[in-house]
Amino acid sequence: MTTRPVAGTSPGTNLATGSDRHPADAADVARIAVQAAGLVPGVSVVRPAAVRLDDRSVGLDLHLITWYGHSVPTIAETVRTVVADRVAATTGLSVAVVTVTVDDLLVPGVDVSAAPATVRPADG
Repeated sequence: MTTRPVAGTSPGTNLATGSDRHPADAADVARIAVQAAGLVPGVSVVRPAAVRLDDRSVGLDLHLITWYGHSVPTIAETVRTVVADRVAATTGLSVAVVTVTVDDLLVPGVDVSAAPATVRPADG
């Protein structure tokens, strides 16, 4: 997947845009991926497991916790698409792969009483 370059800089991200745009490091890509995945309905927690980054492409592994009542395959595919699109648009890198692993399913009223869509950054 490739994106068309846009001149300038992306406000608030410290990432250059245009033909030379690229993330400062894997942590920037992980942050972008976590934020994008957290926007998908049914996602409760997002944790980046791995970011493989080179000069032109990126590969991501994400771990999710979802809410009961949402289709796990639909959530996983939506997260893959949303994350790939956002990372490509923000960084200008080609997204080679986004692997999504669903680690747990939360049942409202049983597991937690908090509202859905809690996104946790990576430890560390």
